[in-house]
Amino acid sequence: MNLSAKKVEIIALKERREEILEELQLDGSVEIISSDEASTGEVDAKKSDIELKLAEMRFAASFLSRFKEKESFASNLIDSFFPVKDKYTLKEVGNLADSETADNIVSEAQNLEKSLNHIESKLESLTREVFELEKFSGITETDFEGFTDFEIFIGSIAAEKKDQLLDTLRKKSIFFFIKWGGVQNSRSGFYMVYPREDSDLVDLVKDLGAKEEEFNWNRPPAELLKEKKSEIEELKKKKKRKIEKAKELAESIPKVEALIDWYGWELDKVEAFDDGEKTENYFRLKAWVLSSEAERLKKRIKKISPYVLIDDLDLEEGETPPVLVENKSLMESFEVVTGVYGSPKSDEPDPTPFLAPFFAVAFGLALSDAGYGILLIAISYLMGRKLEDSKAFFNLFIIAGLFTVFAGILTGTFFGTDLFADYRIVDAVADPIEVLYLVSVLGIIQVFVGLLIGLSWNYKQGDYATAFGSKGGSVVFFLGIGAFALTGEIFVLLGSVLLMMALNIIFSKDKNPFKRILSGFGSVYDLIGYFSDVLSYSRLLALGLATGIIAMTINMIASIFMEMIPVTGLGIAVAGFVLIFGHVANLLINALSSFIHAARLQFVEFFSKFMEGGGRRFKPFSKRGRFIEIIKSN
Repeated sequence: MNLSAKKVEIIALKERREEILEELQLDGSVEIISSDEASTGEVDAKKSDIELKLAEMRFAASFLSRFKEKESFASNLIDSFFPVKDKYTLKEVGNLADSETADNIVSEAQNLEKSLNHIESKLESLTREVFELEKFSGITETDFEGFTDFEIFIGSIAAEKKDQLLDTLRKKSIFFFIKWGGVQNSRSGFYMVYPREDSDLVDLVKDLGAKEEEFNWNRPPAELLKEKKSEIEELKKKKKRKIEKAKELAESIPKVEALIDWYGWELDKVEAFDDGEKTENYFRLKAWVLSSEAERLKKRIKKISPYVLIDDLDLEEGETPPVLVENKSLMESFEVVTGVYGSPKSDEPDPTPFLAPFFAVAFGLALSDAGYGILLIAISYLMGRKLEDSKAFFNLFIIAGLFTVFAGILTGTFFGTDLFADYRIVDAVADPIEVLYLVSVLGIIQVFVGLLIGLSWNYKQGDYATAFGSKGGSVVFFLGIGAFALTGEIFVLLGSVLLMMALNIIFSKDKNPFKRILSGFGSVYDLIGYFSDVLSYSRLLALGLATGIIAMTINMIASIFMEMIPVTGLGIAVAGFVLIFGHVANLLINALSSFIHAARLQFVEFFSKFMEGGGRRFKPFSKRGRFIEIIKSN
């Protein structure tokens, strides 16, 4: 059902704004309309405080999530699509916001982040120092002050050039001394003592690729290296303790997430007040309110203060109300399909009740295996019980699974076998033409229903030209197809075409007679589009064949493995694995394909007959949380 909304204004005393906005948010049946009026200083100050709190909570949640206990891939995947919300009463989450718990969590998280960043920075610095010291790890002396007539060169050279360096120095001078350190990154560290008058030895060493190292040794490198490594180990232990503390604190993430929602709601209230117009004593809000809830909401607001005015407003030029699609019982599940397409416009019908049976039948024919249907029902039922908030979504696949079972019995397939061969009505593999006829009939019926809906809606909107012209003419043509199928008389079909042309000419919006006649002949061109629409339903045959053939192939591969492996138990185990993995994978892939293509038939071939879409969704001003759900207190 497409719920309409109307535009209202709410005028009340500024001193009652908090109570009124709280009531509006709890009720959740209005959408605040933004105003161009500039913010007040009072609002800016309060808004800044809340934004700061919200930023602190988001920081704490983001930081602590790094230390949250890792969940399985399947759990993470399910949570990403169907998050389970914690339940709080309004009083519980309000008390949490008023307590010091949140501030303590944020403070601890900030201290932990600061400590861990400091430790990481120190570890990085020490690791670089150790890297450099490794080249001199074999050097145990540092006192070079006694060498009054000699100079010291500290450097490193490629390890493979050590012998070449020594040979070159021996040829040049006999008065030198080299002490080798260790090797790091294929370079050997060393220091060289040489006479001051032989300073050209340094140039010689550098020509061989030696690099002078800038190093201020106050102790032997070996001793420094040992000390640095010991310091690194201590820092790693300290880091581990901090991480353990962060893991403990990560258990508070649900409380932080609850407060993210809470402060988000508080910010929404401030911004709602900011969006209104204000005087010294009054404030004025413009809002969309669901027409069915308007009177009830007025009574609730009046209970807060008798000095509240709620009046209806006229729409401005080009302004359209937002749309809320709402269905009950099983129809609610099919809103998932409508939601993929988008919202209808405010003056268009809700397509959900109309698409439901056609989508379910199309999905079943596309998957068309009774075994897969039963497995899909079982998985969806279990997931729906585990994830209550997403129950409507899984109910959709329970219904689709039931139709898949019926389609599987119709075609006699059960996990790629002929288990239901005795009940088979059509054989998609042996005689696909019969299935093609079946899906074509489904296409004709759905397109015809779409035209009828369009005709009815255009008539209700007062657009009689479209209702009885293009839509009425097309309906007559489809009735002619039905009559032709029953009688076999070609003149019946030709008569329906002529009548379609006549209706388009009679109800054409063009006043020019020549253009009216052209519109009549132009309507014949629309028949090509209808033929294309019906032909699109052949994809259901292709998908059903693909599912069945892949299922049979999986069974064949499992059978081959059983015959190839001589060890009986091992052969059964391998075949069982192939069957379970293969059929589950085939179900998931083809269920997704069935959903996509069944939905596409609704969006392209069905919706185009009676709606344009593109409506804006109604965005309620409410306490609808991302992480928590507010429940009534006992």
